[in-house]
Amino acid sequence: MRRRARSGSRSANHPTIGARARVVAWAVLAAVLPACEGPARAPRSGASAGRAEAAVNVEFADLDRIHAVLGGFRHRPVFVNFWATWCVPCVEELPDLAALSREEASNGIGFIGISLDAWVTGNGSETEDKVKRALAGAGVDYTNLIYKGDQDPLLEGFQLPGPIPYSVLLDGSGKRAAAWEGKATIGEVRRAIAEASRRGGAPAPAPPEGRTGNR
Repeated sequence: MRRRARSGSRSANHPTIGARARVVAWAVLAAVLPACEGPARAPRSGASAGRAEAAVNVEFADLDRIHAVLGGFRHRPVFVNFWATWCVPCVEELPDLAALSREEASNGIGFIGISLDAWVTGNGSETEDKVKRALAGAGVDYTNLIYKGDQDPLLEGFQLPGPIPYSVLLDGSGKRAAAWEGKATIGEVRRAIAEASRRGGAPAPAPPEGRTGNR
């Protein structure tokens, strides 16, 4: 899988207008299925699986709900990962993303997963169970949304290129700071988060109890 990081300034909720998205919308599954090979099972350990089973937060969401969740991270960077359980590299990178999310939690950095499983198995319990099992096996405890809705709005709104996994880092103003096609290199993600935080958006860590900050 080719990996590439890109920078830009377009907002995730600013759709790309034109014929490209309409064509890609119907072709996306043809693109992602060969790229992602087939069904995958997340690496699993007793400790991580037990923690994630209790903490994993999964819900079906349309585009409005996705934007509402992203709005909760206003003024701080948020890393958004598009994935699916049937995508081998998607599932392979989940444990690393889970570890990074815990590492960055004290810095106020948000992480959200957006599963595309419903495009294949529908908006039902089968899809929800598959997503929860994959997240539990990888030790993921950040919010995951299972997208339910037409392909065009999601493809246009987030400028998805087709193959997954695909990840985008939004800065504190909701603008695209960086993007990764294929499995994201954790070192690159860490550096991009640090840069987005320096530009503004990540709140300062809370002061120790009994002390106040100078802001």
